[in-house]
Amino acid sequence: MVPRSSYGMEDLERIFTDAFERYSDELFRHCAMRLSNRDRALELTQECFMRTWQYAQKGQEIRELRPFLYRTLRNLVIDEYRRHKPQSLEAMVTEEKPDVEALLPADESNTLTAAMERHEGARALEMLKQLPDLYREVLALRYVEGLSLTEIADIIDETENAVSVRIHRGLKKLKELLEPTHTSPDIQK
Repeated sequence: MVPRSSYGMEDLERIFTDAFERYSDELFRHCAMRLSNRDRALELTQECFMRTWQYAQKGQEIRELRPFLYRTLRNLVIDEYRRHKPQSLEAMVTEEKPDVEALLPADESNTLTAAMERHEGARALEMLKQLPDLYREVLALRYVEGLSLTEIADIIDETENAVSVRIHRGLKKLKELLEPTHTSPDIQK
């Protein structure tokens, strides 16, 4: 919590230094997953901390720092999408692919890491990218970043119930995409 004017400049600097050390990697991973461009993700992560710092320096209250950082980063990513024109097919083919190991943790027991453990990490990441953004975002926040339903609800400005439903539906769609297709012709005699 960063309340208005109850901290001195040194305290504020300490809070932000701690927040940077604690949250910068996970914010970067979240951004890199959404953008698929590590350099731009790093720039936006830095911009996120700079904007949050400027906001706090103005004496504005930040109730929960981690969700505030995610919301700020989310808005920066949305702005990034709006700034770019659709890419040509050639640019999409030659685009740098993200480092899957840097984006997904190995210790979570969920659909994404289960796929990773089966050596399907690149496939799981590609399947995650195929999901609609409203599912992809909540799944990444929940399982890649480990945020609580309450934090996710605060970040995307939805109720916890709505977040829970999105996660459930997103996991269902992801599982459908990850399941190997066992299509055998139905031969009737």
